Amino acid sequence: MPQAPGLLAGLDVGNHRVVVLIGELGSAGELVIRGVGTAPSLGVRNGQVVQLKPVIAAIKAAVEEAELMAKLPVEKVHVSVAGAFLGGRTTRAAIALGGREREVACRDVDALHDALRRQALPTGHIVLNVATPTYAVDDQDGVLDPVGMVGRHLQIDAYVIASQESPVRTLEKAVNEAGLVVEEFIFSPLAAAQATLTDDERRLGAILVDIGFANTTFAAYSSDKLLAAGCFPLGGNKLNDDLVHRFQTTTAAAERIKCDAGTVLLTDVGEEETLQVATIDGRSHHIIGRREMCKILRIRMQETFELIGAEVFRQIPPEAPCTGVVLSGGGAHLEGLVAVAEEVFGKRARLGETEGVADATHLLNTSEVPSRSLAVAIGLLVHARSTALEIGVPQPRLRRHRAGWIERLHQRLFTNPGGGS
Repeated sequence: MPQAPGLLAGLDVGNHRVVVLIGELGSAGELVIRGVGTAPSLGVRNGQVVQLKPVIAAIKAAVEEAELMAKLPVEKVHVSVAGAFLGGRTTRAAIALGGREREVACRDVDALHDALRRQALPTGHIVLNVATPTYAVDDQDGVLDPVGMVGRHLQIDAYVIASQESPVRTLEKAVNEAGLVVEEFIFSPLAAAQATLTDDERRLGAILVDIGFANTTFAAYSSDKLLAAGCFPLGGNKLNDDLVHRFQTTTAAAERIKCDAGTVLLTDVGEEETLQVATIDGRSHHIIGRREMCKILRIRMQETFELIGAEVFRQIPPEAPCTGVVLSGGGAHLEGLVAVAEEVFGKRARLGETEGVADATHLLNTSEVPSRSLAVAIGLLVHARSTALEIGVPQPRLRRHRAGWIERLHQRLFTNPGGGS
């Protein structure tokens, strides 16, 4: 059965978990989540596929769970990408419309986007996303849609996300082998920002920080423009590693004490408080100080925020306003993190709750899938909705390999839809 009109799907292949959300557009353009599917993420390291078959199996399992819940099949998905192999910068391109004034046509915008895409990139890199483009027609700046305007020159300013090509193509292959077609790849913090930032925050300036299992990504907006974005290979697993090395315990025990007793508010922890943790061989237990454990968590998160702050303020113009910080991702559930963010960035901080999306599954905001941990997946659906409703000028997308009809027929006949390959 083909994918129904108005049906949207987001696929977040994380380092810890694969998440699939299926959404449906209502008659008034409202977005309702109809299906949620999750599966343990195996074969992914720091955002890159390192084992193809486990990733394919995890995608299939998550998709099947979401389809079963939604009672609707999906074929096309918007997919998140994150890793140190991505980077971005503000870029400008321009074309001449001719010697005489004339109206800007859609083909001129397409040609301008192609010129933006053709700008020099390191070998083996591709343009992944072009974010918040604004145009200029002759001397008129700040144009959002230049089609129909009259002039001689057309210019675009946008924040361009570039990526090493190989990790993206490998992820696309995994998605295709799972029986899906990639509609578009989106850099993870751009998706999370669409789910959590308000219009005022985008206009007045805000930094979105999404704390995942293996990566922490960020995106800084001001005056409705993306001005900085990036990724650091520091996340929840790095906190676990710190605890494992310091206390000679197991990774599972480190995760447990971090979730059950972790806080970065050291003033709330007494010097005499202790915790019992497994030894690194898992055969016995020993006692550690809770305050020392929490101090390790605070130091690591403070370092992460400092790295992000230095990179953001390196990229954004000095005069760009920035009023606050928004935290999302599973790592944002660590108690007291807002206070550390305010201390490091010197600005107001808040937790990035997702709003404005109806949930027919009643699974979001539960202990199993708390909303902040699904910010990227929900943001993919919000972006897909904007694209489906043709909000704004179409943006250039990654040119993908298209499977021929023989290849597609082979996949349908010989790919087992019920399990891994």
